[in-house]
Amino acid sequence: MSDINYPESALTCVEVGIANMRQEFNSLIVFVLIEIFWELKNLTLVELSREIRTMEWPSSPRNILCLLLAVAVFSVSCCSRQESNKNVCRLEHDVAIIGAGISGAYSAYKLRNEGLDIGIYEYSDRIGGRIYTERLPDIPDQYVELGGMRLINQVHVLVQDLIKELGLTETIFLYGNDSTYPDTVFRRNVSMTAEEFRTGDIPYDLTPEEKENQADLLKYLFQKLTNDSLDNVTIDNVFDLTVPDGRKLYTISFPEALSLIASPEAQRYFLDESHYGNDEISATDVVYEYFGAHVLDYGKDDVRSIEEGYNQLVNGSIHRFLEASTRHSIEMNMKLEAIRGTSGKYILQFRRTVTVDDETAELHNRESMTKVCAKKVILGLPKYGLSKVDWRPLRSRRYKDLLEGTFSAHTSKVFLTYETPWWIEQSRYPARVLDAAGLGEVYDWGQSSETGHWTLLISYNKLKYTDNQWVRNTGLNSSLLDGSIGGSVDFEEENPMLTEPDTILPRIPGSVYGENRVTAPLKDYLYKRLSLAFGIPRCGIPDPVSSIARFWIKYPYGGGWVLTRPGYTYEELINGYRRPSDTDDVFVVGSDYTARDMTGWAEGALWTVERVIDQFFKPNQTVV
Repeated sequence: MSDINYPESALTCVEVGIANMRQEFNSLIVFVLIEIFWELKNLTLVELSREIRTMEWPSSPRNILCLLLAVAVFSVSCCSRQESNKNVCRLEHDVAIIGAGISGAYSAYKLRNEGLDIGIYEYSDRIGGRIYTERLPDIPDQYVELGGMRLINQVHVLVQDLIKELGLTETIFLYGNDSTYPDTVFRRNVSMTAEEFRTGDIPYDLTPEEKENQADLLKYLFQKLTNDSLDNVTIDNVFDLTVPDGRKLYTISFPEALSLIASPEAQRYFLDESHYGNDEISATDVVYEYFGAHVLDYGKDDVRSIEEGYNQLVNGSIHRFLEASTRHSIEMNMKLEAIRGTSGKYILQFRRTVTVDDETAELHNRESMTKVCAKKVILGLPKYGLSKVDWRPLRSRRYKDLLEGTFSAHTSKVFLTYETPWWIEQSRYPARVLDAAGLGEVYDWGQSSETGHWTLLISYNKLKYTDNQWVRNTGLNSSLLDGSIGGSVDFEEENPMLTEPDTILPRIPGSVYGENRVTAPLKDYLYKRLSLAFGIPRCGIPDPVSSIARFWIKYPYGGGWVLTRPGYTYEELINGYRRPSDTDDVFVVGSDYTARDMTGWAEGALWTVERVIDQFFKPNQTVV
């Protein structure tokens, strides 16, 4: 930063320019002004975002003069700086952790008392990653979970241990725990209870043999296909299963496996609205997830959440980390672009970012790049974010092949609040949990004890169904989505400064601003399907009081979790991901790099951290 003291009148003038230019000019100019303002006031990026959102000034020709003054002052500021040594690091750490999601936070938490200088660097202004807890204004006592939201009792033991250590409170995940209103399934314009869908009359013309085994049809079909009882499927022997033509089951997709044994109608019975209806998903993913020896017969009371909000797993871990030593730090709005150097002396190249209304974009002035040194590096990044880091081992043929072994599943959630629970009081098919065509999963989220308003998770969706909703909500073209690796690559590259999504499609009344807004085309699309599924006229569904949506598509996430492609084993992926180079102290952690039963779960992220810490930071301990 320059040591020049700017007059208060100049600062005020720049503030006016930014506030009004945001309304009157495109996003590129807005971000130029943001960078100038950042230089002048020396604000943190979080403070800057808040400053810009809250300023309200009348429009005036004076704005143009303010803009010119800001540019002039910024030029003086830049010219007053001396060129720094390009290889000098601003900070030096024993360990640099990239990403403030659950894997990065837990890495810091586990190392907090090891006497190390540790720094966390986060791309946005928010801690949590894909664990994202929010509150809406009319339900102040309720948390809406836009990302991770559940754990399984006695299965997710690492998460449960962390909850206890942080002094948090487990609570039963009540949504759907209501025998008065059985869970409902909606297929082919027919609503039925989940039990009827499993054992009763359904709108699918199954063969007599399939109908006879309908109650456990998936297992029955795969027992025939593999000539195996599937009563003791483990993470190892699942890859020994074969199909009648001699091929290994893990080399073919789930839809292809079904086509070898099931009737066309039975195939649709399993694939309609399923995220497994994709030719790039390994059949082994399904068999291991449903029939693996790790699968326990747990009841609804074993599905838990966290009373204080799921994001407290992350917030609490980072709080304990920062408390443990003054040598620990966290810095927000820092995007890792490249890693250089060798073991013990890595140079991490960062680009500063700015976040406004949950939309993060890169800064591109001469001061936006910075370097940090570290002896060891932990990359707590989703697979898509990891694929964008410029480091030679990540670009190797071997590691790129490992990254191709999975693909990121786009996921989304849409929450709306209402004055009454119309899906119970006015519905022909009342239900608190619904699995419906075009909607995915629908959950009655409960009633606010403060305002009496009700919350409905109106859609929890995946893959092509998420893509369809994203296109409707943004008004952008589906060609911008790269479904094979996750992320909207073209969108990121062609529109790096886009921070005004409302200029394309305005949000509906009561919606949050910015990236998580809900627009009219998405609401109309969802309402049409709700009308059919609940048996209520479209006009009978009231407008929401408030709303919020989250699409897990863009950088650095690329999706909510990953699915395995045919031809890859869990062992080669898990062991290969952990350390990209045998001669480097750079390690990869996160739920994208674990076995199928744990991908997308916080437990999977913690599991990878435990393995890395035990093997490379505390090598005298036994590695499981």
